[in-house]
Amino acid sequence: MSENLRSIGIIGFGQIGSYIYDQVTTKPGLGLRIAFVYDTDPGRTRSLPSALVLDRLEGFEARKADMICEVAHPDVTKRYGLAFLAQTDYFVLSVTALADRDLAARLQAAAVAGSTRLFVPHGGVMGLETIIEGRETWEDVTFVMKKNPANLDFAQSGIDPTTIKTATIVYDGPTGGICPKFPRNVNTHACVALAGIGFDRTRSILIADPALQVLVQEIRVRGGGVEFEFKLTAQMKGVTGSATLRSVLASIVSTAVKGPGLHFC
Repeated sequence: MSENLRSIGIIGFGQIGSYIYDQVTTKPGLGLRIAFVYDTDPGRTRSLPSALVLDRLEGFEARKADMICEVAHPDVTKRYGLAFLAQTDYFVLSVTALADRDLAARLQAAAVAGSTRLFVPHGGVMGLETIIEGRETWEDVTFVMKKNPANLDFAQSGIDPTTIKTATIVYDGPTGGICPKFPRNVNTHACVALAGIGFDRTRSILIADPALQVLVQEIRVRGGGVEFEFKLTAQMKGVTGSATLRSVLASIVSTAVKGPGLHFC
């Protein structure tokens, strides 16, 4: 039975990676099995069966995963994405890596050359299909995100979060500029930019608000005489919204047979 299941390798065993592992290993109806799990912190995977734990990513080929799922950090794609796509399908959760247009182009070329697929999950972005369908029409796309500073990773931003006492705009500009500053927080921004009018023309606004206990996302789109707005409010745990866990799993399950190249899922 397990031989007929699609095998996935999981890179990153934090909140999202452990959720995917638990769901896959307890729900055979998902049609998936675990080929390997890798995390830079061996302590995170210590409780897993040793046969499933990969010590070094350089040994991924031996596990023959049907798809590798990155749920860790954009640096994984920068270092290993091309090697993955030469061998198998690749699911990129840290979409901020694709703000590097040269890397994104090389990854897509690698997928075509290797007859593999590069999957970009929608990450709970409501209305993404509409954004994709109208990408030639939209004049303005703005993504507003509001979070408690405790749920933001400021490590690359140059901002001291302890100085934020009231609702504060910590970024307002092109989406391409926010990706390296908040790489763990704005993958949904990157997804919208990639699906729509690009990293230079899409506007990202990030608001840190100590009074907030939830994540708020607002996407505003205008063009061709049409205007619409999507709004999402979700509970937070760490830097991840609760809806993201279910969304990522659904995206992985939905990676049905398609041609080589980049696909949203």
